Amino acid sequence: MKAKDLLVEFYNPADDSLGQAHMDDTRRPRLTMTHLQKLRKSRDLQKYEQQQHLAFLPDMYGQPTSPDPGAGGL
Repeated sequence: MKAKDLLVEFYNPADDSLGQAHMDDTRRPRLTMTHLQKLRKSRDLQKYEQQQHLAFLPDMYGQPTSPDPGAGGL
């Protein structure tokens, strides 16, 4: 055996089959507090973006307050 075969310094995800799901796996993955924190942050961000979008809709589709004299027809 060569020394480079024994000493693996770099992680290669292609060689890692432990974290991959297979068809015969029946157990659900374990949710950790880190996973729950990421889910909560993404849900909070979606709520914030939805509120910003709803606040912007009247500006986008509302009636103009005063007609622009230069925006008329020909």
